[in-house]
Amino acid sequence: MAVTAKDKVRQVEPGIWKLTDDRFYVEIRPGGRDGKKVKKTLDKLDDARKFKTNEFAKAHAGDSPLTPSANTLRMSDLVEEWYKLHGYSLKDGLGRKGVLLFDCELMGNPIASKFTAEDFVIFRKSRLETPTGQNTGKMITANTVNHSQAYFCAVFNTLIKLGKWNLPNPLHKLQKLKIDEPDLCFLDKAQIKSLLSELKLSNTPDMYIIAKICLSTGARWGEAASLKATHVKGNKIHYSKTKSGKARSIPITTELQEEILTGRPKSGLLFNQKNHRHGFEDAVARAGIKLPDGQMTHVLRHTFASHFMINDGNILKLKEILGHSTLDMTIRYAKLAPSHLSQAVTHNPIATLLTS
Repeated sequence: MAVTAKDKVRQVEPGIWKLTDDRFYVEIRPGGRDGKKVKKTLDKLDDARKFKTNEFAKAHAGDSPLTPSANTLRMSDLVEEWYKLHGYSLKDGLGRKGVLLFDCELMGNPIASKFTAEDFVIFRKSRLETPTGQNTGKMITANTVNHSQAYFCAVFNTLIKLGKWNLPNPLHKLQKLKIDEPDLCFLDKAQIKSLLSELKLSNTPDMYIIAKICLSTGARWGEAASLKATHVKGNKIHYSKTKSGKARSIPITTELQEEILTGRPKSGLLFNQKNHRHGFEDAVARAGIKLPDGQMTHVLRHTFASHFMINDGNILKLKEILGHSTLDMTIRYAKLAPSHLSQAVTHNPIATLLTS
């Protein structure tokens, strides 16, 4: 049966749609805009992605493989080939390509076949000694260079799997830098009240209700700010096109649903899409709240998760609400549960001395 526009619920990524029956439909032109169209329906998203990647790989099978022995290919050439075959399909593919090419330039764009783990270690050390901007006093972080390492590893691994690179991945055994777990920053009830009051007085009224949505559902600011009227119904907010690619539906109160919808468009985007960053920062400052660098609106998501566990919520339910792909991403909030490590009070030697 042919797939029609009515069958498509949403586009997961370029060339892949989720269907009304929860299957996934692939429609691509691996040979380019004028090439033959390939279509297939599969049960799982992973299978759809693999089919898509394989079809592009087959379409380019006639191309000459990358030949490291020529000693002319640069790291940027590998990045371009990776993007052509696979990177384009990633949600952050274009941005990742930009980061990779920028790092290639900083490294002097070395010959790919001669690139070693030692080369990357030298580059990494140099990056860690680099300020983020003029007169900021802030340095490039270990997390940033770890991301770069992961991106370059992915380039080599993908090209090797597709038969486009016949040398080993030089970064395969290189360990990432260890990073201390950051302090878990979240707002207490007094700070929440103060911040909401300041946001309500703001010249951008949408910020107040967007913040309430984040605090009520654990959404990222961008997810809440880009909601459409059709996403809020049945006392639930339905999030799609999320960072993880997973759609999720979070219950809300009738009162919050009415507050979100009242006086706003009946179709299309609910909120003005102007940049809220400076307005939120100003409200935080007026509320007298000090946040770590890089937190700002994301503190609302942390606050939801933290209070969820403080109120003895279930860690597995929290994972589902936040849309995390693994429990490792959620477990950091577990320590806030009332019962977490509570046996330390009764099982320590001082406590047992008093009872013996």
